[in-house]
Amino acid sequence: MPLNPHRALSAARTRETAIVAALIVVVMVTGGLMIQALAGGSGATSAQDITGVPVASPAAAPADGGDDDADEADDGRPGDDKADVDGAGDDDSESATDPTGTKQAVKAQRRLDAAVLERTEALGELAVLAEKRAQQKAKEQKAAEKAASAPFSVTVGSFNVLGSQHTAPGGSRRSFPPASTRSVGAVNRMVDHGVGIVGMQELQDDQLRTLQARTGFAAYPGFQWGVAETDNSILYDSGRFEFVSGDRFIIPFMGRPRPQPILRLRERTTNREFYVVNTHPSAHDGKYLTERRQGQATLVSIVNNLKQSGLPVLVTGDMNDREIFYCNVVPQAGLTASNGGSYSSGCRPPPQPISVDWVVGSGVAWSSYRRDTSPVTNKISDHFFISAVATFG
Repeated sequence: MPLNPHRALSAARTRETAIVAALIVVVMVTGGLMIQALAGGSGATSAQDITGVPVASPAAAPADGGDDDADEADDGRPGDDKADVDGAGDDDSESATDPTGTKQAVKAQRRLDAAVLERTEALGELAVLAEKRAQQKAKEQKAAEKAASAPFSVTVGSFNVLGSQHTAPGGSRRSFPPASTRSVGAVNRMVDHGVGIVGMQELQDDQLRTLQARTGFAAYPGFQWGVAETDNSILYDSGRFEFVSGDRFIIPFMGRPRPQPILRLRERTTNREFYVVNTHPSAHDGKYLTERRQGQATLVSIVNNLKQSGLPVLVTGDMNDREIFYCNVVPQAGLTASNGGSYSSGCRPPPQPISVDWVVGSGVAWSSYRRDTSPVTNKISDHFFISAVATFG
């Protein structure tokens, strides 16, 4: 049976348009995936998703010479076609005015051009958004770096509270008030000095509970090593400083080994970190003097090891020595004392009066040194409350 020339030409045009559409869809799908990647989305993009209308594939187009019976049935019966490429259902009227299918191809091309333009504009908008996000991230990074290099200051204290056992019945300081009274006085000294960090000595478990309850400060080791090893706890303002890590070293104290705390903190505003070491070597002479020298040598070694991290190191404690501590420990550990002194050309201790209680450090500048004698005067303790402002540059 002879072929219908109009249908053969229309089929050829349909195949050509479908092939072009398929190639453009490939490009558009690739662009769509790029957009989804930039926007953080996922999923597949179809030809209908892009253009808004179904797009025929080459396989859907009728082939030359195919379906002869259908061609015969259509011959001589105008207006009986079921569907055209557009799906408009008006083949005969469209064919009469567009026998080559040019208008249909132009319509399809316009739709695809519009889809390409829309996707291109979307890509441009996402590129602008990505650029803004990159700029914001760079701005935040710069702010973080600026904060990390910004100086900050904190008042650091050292206080031997006089352990509660000394003022209990049978204790060596029976003329002093009980610890329940004296602990309130210790809290008042902390508040008056405005300390953010304070190294304690002789701090018993009952005294630690009172100080923490009234100040809200965190403590290391606190009760982590048991109720018998709270003596040398470091108290700190946890609202300003974040616990990073804790460690210990051992020195002899009055005939037995005692752990001494090493605390690593992070200042929350700048994220800068530093160490705090608190220690209490043996008092008195004879064999205890030997223990004290051993404790001082251990302290020098510990501080020098910590300094290798590049972080500042603060040291607090009842050292049971005055000038000797300054000349034997401070230079060897590369520290500076909050109450002055120098050792660049021979040891020159700080000006008198010198306390056995010290606040020293490395990597900080000291100011506002205070030697508060009121705890002794008011029988809060048999030691002074020492504090100074440490500035981290």
